[in-house]
Amino acid sequence: MSTGEETVNAALLRMAEKVGGLASAVETLTTQWRQQDEKASQGRRDLHQKMDALRLDVQKLDGEVKAAIADIALMKPTVEAVESAKLQAEGVVTAVRWSSRGLYWLAFGLTLGAGWVLSNWLNIKVSLRQ
Repeated sequence: MSTGEETVNAALLRMAEKVGGLASAVETLTTQWRQQDEKASQGRRDLHQKMDALRLDVQKLDGEVKAAIADIALMKPTVEAVESAKLQAEGVVTAVRWSSRGLYWLAFGLTLGAGWVLSNWLNIKVSLRQ
């Protein structure tokens, strides 16, 4: 072999090494991209599953809120009736309190008046001796 052929062979050998290195780098990058794509797909799948679960939870919550609103609407007349009865009872208690005070003072005044009438208009003599 001549030096020209050896140089060409050496150049071809270096080029083959570089092509092999490039092929290895491309295969490594392709593997990495595939793995990243699989991870991203799994992440998107998980995200969609979580979003679907959230949607179901929101729908369930919506139903519960609507049911609660309906229940509250049914309870509203009862609550208003109870509040009205409570106010009426408080009014009766207040009326009884004031009327009992008025009756007390009326009885007190009548007793004083009867005592005054008995002492000033009637001449009653009580004798304690026999």
